[in-house]
Amino acid sequence: MRELSAATKAKTKQRWLQAVASRVTILRPDLALDLLDLLGVEPLETDPLAGRTIGEIAVCYEALLAELDPVARRSAGQYFTPDDAAHLMAKRSAAFPTGIWMDPCCGVGNLAWHLAGVQDDPATFVRDRLVLVDLDDHALRSAVALIAADYLAEGDTEGLAALRGRAVRRDFLTRTALPEHQFVIVNPPYARDRVRAGFATGKTQELFAFFLERIAKDSQGFIAVTPASYLSSPKFQSLRTVLETNTTGGEVLVFDNVPDTLFRGYKFGSSNSSKTNFVRAAITACSPEMSRWKTTPIIRWRAASRQRMLAGCTNLLTPRLMGPHGEWVKTAPGLEAVWETLESAQQTLADLLVSEETEHRLTVAMTPRYYISAAFRDLNRGSKTVLHFASAEDRDRAALVLNSSISYLWWRALDGGVTLPKRVLRSIPIPDTVVADPKWIERLQQTEESSVVTKLNAGSLNENVKRPRDLVDGIDALLMPDIDRDFSLVYAEDMFPSH
Repeated sequence: MRELSAATKAKTKQRWLQAVASRVTILRPDLALDLLDLLGVEPLETDPLAGRTIGEIAVCYEALLAELDPVARRSAGQYFTPDDAAHLMAKRSAAFPTGIWMDPCCGVGNLAWHLAGVQDDPATFVRDRLVLVDLDDHALRSAVALIAADYLAEGDTEGLAALRGRAVRRDFLTRTALPEHQFVIVNPPYARDRVRAGFATGKTQELFAFFLERIAKDSQGFIAVTPASYLSSPKFQSLRTVLETNTTGGEVLVFDNVPDTLFRGYKFGSSNSSKTNFVRAAITACSPEMSRWKTTPIIRWRAASRQRMLAGCTNLLTPRLMGPHGEWVKTAPGLEAVWETLESAQQTLADLLVSEETEHRLTVAMTPRYYISAAFRDLNRGSKTVLHFASAEDRDRAALVLNSSISYLWWRALDGGVTLPKRVLRSIPIPDTVVADPKWIERLQQTEESSVVTKLNAGSLNENVKRPRDLVDGIDALLMPDIDRDFSLVYAEDMFPSH
């Protein structure tokens, strides 16, 4: 791609401000002179942004930035929030007391715009209780103009001046004092950074962790959309500790990236062959009026169920449980008794394993999506691990657990990413009731060949074993005979079907 000249970049950004000027002056002739003074340009003869939502305008600006400087766009790691997800975040503000809200990386204002829209009095909120912060001056001025034009009262030039005065161009992470505020709404950048001294999360080298730490320490509450990995990865234990120490509680909605994904947008500026934003996201709402933490399971839905999902996802919140390595557990309502049983187990898979190779082995695929299983035979695939046991009895006890719903539930609750981490695999509980029942072991072995499935990956066929659902249900009943155990949500590809 040919590098654009500085003059071309400046002219393009000027044209962007002119496009914004056209939109806002057509919409608000009563504020036109002040809006033009803010933007510093004359409007275009037509309105190229006509009919577009604030989220669509944000996508246009994101595409513009990627065109002007794709390298910087990739390193910035910031992707604008879709309208429906931004509205869901904004609605979470109903759980907060009245106060001043800040968006510390506002872009062209889509999060703040939706936040204003759900207030009882949007005009007063924008006039008196909204702070905008961004490093990008063109985005910052655009945000002020777009939000003011849509929400300020007729002729409220003083309100526009007040909002403009609370729009600050700065790096949020510098230690200089922040603008006055109580609460934050934010979609921070998702990018690697240097180690930051002075931050408890400094060694994570992740910008979103730095943002959340500063927000948790310097604000009274927040609503944030971030990678969901912070709930489980050992790397983010420092962030979880910061949140525990500096808040009274919160609610975390956790979203999968298959079949649908919360960020449905295009990754402008990405050098990857896939341009879809496949981040597994979490929306965290942390209000001073919340007294404990709650989490959802990893939420899955089909595209056709998206609106039902957004309307009903908060119904999946349950009191947060803790994993064996400090993870914040993501499990479905109704499985509390199952989790208590697993937590009380005296043994884990690690207790049954031996380091040397033996004849008693199981093979487990390490890239699960909709199930986990263990095979007695070898699997022709790239990503796998071979487990060795001292005896056939230990192998068979492990085989029953790994081919039951326990293993999949454990992984989804403690991780649920692309791979099955070995720390999660090794920590899978072996309930005290598990006995190597020869009848069930024989059924697993007899049906194994007919249960082999293949999937083409990078030109190679990868084998796995997909156990029949009735076989898994039978093993579940064997291992957990007296426990209420409805795993339907754990396995569901769509938690919000139309019927």
